[in-house]
Amino acid sequence: MAALVSCLTNSYGRFGPIAAIEHIHDAGLSHLELNIKNHGVPSFFKETPLLTNASTADNVEQVKDLLKKHHVKLSSCNITSGNPLDPEIVSITKQKLDLAHLLGVKLVVGGAGEIEQESQREDLYKNLREIGDYSASKGITYCFETHPGICVNAAGMLRAMQDLDHPHLRLNFDTGNINYYNKHANVLESLHEVVHYVKHVHLKDSYCKYKDWNFTTLGEAGGVDFLKVRFILEDHNFEGPYSLEIEGIEGEPELTLEEHHNRVKQSVLYLRECGFFE
Repeated sequence: MAALVSCLTNSYGRFGPIAAIEHIHDAGLSHLELNIKNHGVPSFFKETPLLTNASTADNVEQVKDLLKKHHVKLSSCNITSGNPLDPEIVSITKQKLDLAHLLGVKLVVGGAGEIEQESQREDLYKNLREIGDYSASKGITYCFETHPGICVNAAGMLRAMQDLDHPHLRLNFDTGNINYYNKHANVLESLHEVVHYVKHVHLKDSYCKYKDWNFTTLGEAGGVDFLKVRFILEDHNFEGPYSLEIEGIEGEPELTLEEHHNRVKQSVLYLRECGFFE
């Protein structure tokens, strides 16, 4: 059985989650990874969020109605909130976990956090274990993003997983971020090293150059061998979700909704050619 393929709502840019919900079936998918944003913080993508950490149970019901109307399901929620070293970020994360639980998802993606000196590691770990325990109480697994900090590369991910040793703390592996944040990294080698801990994947293409923001249609840049990514994960019984993440090209003009949607559609076609739906 093929692993689940989904799409992060960021892929629709400033048109956001509503556009994603309304158009994702036309792209050939039925699932989305929904962002839950920080209340009062402007989004990088300039979209209007459907949910923030200040949202209520009634707001969640409205989102569920919208999803039902368009026959869309959620694969996961993205609850990236800031650095969990900060207790306030832990509180915001818990608020978002409550919302994710009401939405019925079993997986969320969020930050693992950053430390400026090694002496802060135990404080960060304490907070991450608290997030892990809270996730467990909601039947959710929290998957660390491939972001600056303790999970920026395979070595860091591996250490965090082994040190924390928590069944509800796992990895979201981002195929584009590995090279964006690391000068000398190899996507496939990195994935091989941590694959046992990967519960969620962001499929992102790039030219695999350091700090090169070029995350457009999958297969277009060609730096990531998605077929081999699939093989590595299949060999370890990965069931998904693979979540498309198309963040565009730095400096390009604002895209129309149709242009965003076409990138998603073409990416799905490319993944079909790579056997992701077989």
